[in-house]
Amino acid sequence: MPEPVVELQIDNHIARITLNRPEVHNAVDVRVMETLEANLEVIEADESVRAIILSGGGSTTFCAGGDLRYFATLNTREACREMSRRMQSILERLFYGGRPVIAAVNGNALGGGCEILTACHIRIAAAHAKFSFRQAPNGIITGWGGGRRLFHQIGRAAALRLFLSGDTINAAEALRVGLIDEVVSPQALPDACRDLALRIAANSRDAVKGFLELAQQMELNDRWAMADAETELFADLWMGPDFRGFVNRFLLRE
Repeated sequence: MPEPVVELQIDNHIARITLNRPEVHNAVDVRVMETLEANLEVIEADESVRAIILSGGGSTTFCAGGDLRYFATLNTREACREMSRRMQSILERLFYGGRPVIAAVNGNALGGGCEILTACHIRIAAAHAKFSFRQAPNGIITGWGGGRRLFHQIGRAAALRLFLSGDTINAAEALRVGLIDEVVSPQALPDACRDLALRIAANSRDAVKGFLELAQQMELNDRWAMADAETELFADLWMGPDFRGFVNRFLLRE
């Protein structure tokens, strides 16, 4: 049987989700979304799970965002909106699910991969990882909720600089601006994330959930209005010539 595109392991109160498409830099397609939804169903039904670790397969890439082969099939505005809403729902289930999510950033996070990071409460990165919001150079904006989350998490000026420039930054710079919280060696990354998850899991479940709810209250006032605005603008640009041209050029290179 082929390996699953997303792996789920639950052990000692910790759920580990691994994006498992290293051959395409762990890019997200409809199979990944379906499997993530199924994995979240399992986690949400398992009262023993106290924390989640999210990582990517291999050592090169955490996630390169959306699979452009899949994106090329979404050739209507409605298909774009449906995909956007679906991925937003998945990431909101992570972010608002009542369990702390630790990103084990094993490699580069690009485009939507950086958006996934914004849905994790704590982000620990390997020293060689690089980060880039590639949306603007490709004629699009964030469509998975990462725009509104990043503005809240690191502030307007820092977020705009990353969004508008499309620059690639290293782990040290990502730490400085607040995109990640800690940098460790690649060899130390699994243990650093697991040790933190175990320390969290050892604390009162109600206290941990209470702190997560307190943090969420800081952004609830604008959450739904911002979600609608981000999705609609994303869909407008999806159908525009810049992004469609980018996708077509990618397909021609294959």
